[in-house]
Amino acid sequence: MEASEIAKFARNFSVMVRVQGPDPKGLKMRRDAFHLHRSGKTTISASGLLLRSSSLSHIPRVIEHILNIHQFSGAVVVTVASVVQPFLIAEHRYKLTQPHAGYVLEFSPRLIHDACIDVLVEGNKTDNGHQEPDATPEWVPAKLLALVDVPAASDALLSLVGGQSIFEALWSLAPFSSPHTSELDGSERKGRNDESREGVALEESNSPILLAKSITRIAFLGIPISDNKDGLCINISQHQNRGDLIIVMGSPFGVLSPMHFYNSISVGSLANCCPSGSDHRSLLVADIRCLPGMEGGPVFDRHASLAGILTKPLRQKGSNAEIQFAVTWNAIASIDTKNLLGTQSIHVGVIGRTKYNNDVASLDESCDHGSPKYLIRRPVIFSRSTSSLEKAISSVVLIAVGEGSWASGIVLNKSGLILTNAHTLEPWRFGRTSQLGMLEKASSHAELEASLGQQENSAEKETGTHPLVRLGSSTSGHGKPFSGFGYQSSRRISIRLDFMEQKKWYSAQAVYVSKGPLDIALLQLESVPPQLSPIQPQLVCPAKGSIVYVIGHSLLGPRSNVSSSVSSGVVSNIVMIPGPIHTFGSCKAEARKISLPVMLQTTAAVHPGASGGAVISSNGHMIGLVTSNARHGGGTIIPHLNFSIPCAALEPVFKFSDTQDASMLEILDKPNELLSSVWALVPTNSRKQQPDLESKNYREGKGSRFSQFLAEQNAEIASLKELNNFKKLSIPSKI
Repeated sequence: MEASEIAKFARNFSVMVRVQGPDPKGLKMRRDAFHLHRSGKTTISASGLLLRSSSLSHIPRVIEHILNIHQFSGAVVVTVASVVQPFLIAEHRYKLTQPHAGYVLEFSPRLIHDACIDVLVEGNKTDNGHQEPDATPEWVPAKLLALVDVPAASDALLSLVGGQSIFEALWSLAPFSSPHTSELDGSERKGRNDESREGVALEESNSPILLAKSITRIAFLGIPISDNKDGLCINISQHQNRGDLIIVMGSPFGVLSPMHFYNSISVGSLANCCPSGSDHRSLLVADIRCLPGMEGGPVFDRHASLAGILTKPLRQKGSNAEIQFAVTWNAIASIDTKNLLGTQSIHVGVIGRTKYNNDVASLDESCDHGSPKYLIRRPVIFSRSTSSLEKAISSVVLIAVGEGSWASGIVLNKSGLILTNAHTLEPWRFGRTSQLGMLEKASSHAELEASLGQQENSAEKETGTHPLVRLGSSTSGHGKPFSGFGYQSSRRISIRLDFMEQKKWYSAQAVYVSKGPLDIALLQLESVPPQLSPIQPQLVCPAKGSIVYVIGHSLLGPRSNVSSSVSSGVVSNIVMIPGPIHTFGSCKAEARKISLPVMLQTTAAVHPGASGGAVISSNGHMIGLVTSNARHGGGTIIPHLNFSIPCAALEPVFKFSDTQDASMLEILDKPNELLSSVWALVPTNSRKQQPDLESKNYREGKGSRFSQFLAEQNAEIASLKELNNFKKLSIPSKI
């Protein structure tokens, strides 16, 4: 289906959730970066999934249980719990901050006095299903039914972020432990401390367990609306492939102006799935533009089937790179309610501004679910994709160098030859080389500071000093490994290969590191497994605007045990230089007549760890080697402006891979000033002297030559001024 068709369908199931309540000291608004605070009241918003009685052919057990407890017969809205948590009574907020209290299955959540929830739903439709001309979205009072952890999703997220506090939730303001607290007066500081003890500061918690739970926790709301006349039903997405189209419907900044932002659409692709290699996926990693207020919005796949619920994104502390997640619907449907016991007493809650009484079941909160395998009630029918993109994904490997850095690599042949970046092994040679201050390598290095590599390295150092993983070995080697050029490295090189659902580590050695202008290196597996899947290169660059995919092991390092991620974009630019940069025997004369692509720029997101990854065309062929990002003068990385080496410039590497002819690599070591200037982002001199310029200047005399010299010097000075002005520009970051 086209994105416009999916969006039209998705509007029937997407709503905006608004929560407001008393906040005289402005404490609750400090927990949300985008809020509305007026007359002592704070309002925050999120998005939600609307489920009427006919929306699902199969109602999950957890929703059945909630409806039975509350004897509720209206529609259900599924959203993120973070939108209501600041307005819970102190007792319930406190429960949510206990990392060892087990998973939350709270079927009697209570809001503070005068807090209320409203949901903005689409207007009425005519009998034929079309929107009425004067139909406008309407606010409906909502009832908070339940707050529920999603164990499968929180476990998956915890496995990604690790056991150390290196990640934080986005779209929140400063934590309550912020040093800026000293600027407040005594009464407000006391109020802040009280709120902190009562458990408001969830997202900024130092506990990875609390972070994983709070990000994936969901809330169920009830709204008193009837079923649609057309009785639209949602299909549940049972399997997604990396690189597949996904669409999110949400209301960014909706609390500021619902008229402008209600039910906006974002289109992106699926970057990864967790747990990796499992049929029962509980967490999706999305390569998509998401804004505050879109959390809780439904995520649809390319068939307009419901894939999950969007969460708040995470980022590594000290980094600007965001990781956007979605809890799968199958993970929500798998929530276990069998351990619920007893019945709670009647209490007072709020629906809109009307009081109501609830009969609710109690939950033994001392029960800890541990880490069981949560199974989906309807088994997923899974078939391995044989698409060209899936084949390319299997050709990209994870490279770990020493104890504190990682990058990506590309399998070139069945003999275990791996292509990656030279700066992975020698960061001191391929650091920041640009006069413009824009070039930044996209891998992790312990030696680099204030760079993308430093972000990854800090994550690695904080996850402990134990060995990465025990290296695997293969006794059934395939092909003949290349012995190399005698390159010596003191750091251990390990390569992880992902075979179907298995991940195995193998030792490797560096056999070639370029001495020329191109940032490339070759590694050789010491033990070659038979399952290697070599990449298929394409020497012809696609046109500008062509769809491309970037495959690499970005952001999440070796300890996360996650497979490579996929981001999508287009070719934004191709830098060409005249004449050949590589010549092969009789091809020299012919090569002088052509121009060669030496740099690709794409809009696909490139994050730390993607160095050495592959740029893939829509037909699944490799068109480039990921090398570096652009960055602002202040150091902020620009993920969607990145640079790759085209396969045409890597032709000697592919020839060497096929022939083992070492002379092919010697070509790459030759100096090339023009090529070096391109990769240093230095403007090339366009005022080249013509062959007869010298004689012409001689005839014109000394005065003419001196005038020309001054003109050339002024041009160079002007060029330097332009460079300095460019360096001073303050370009807004997209992150």
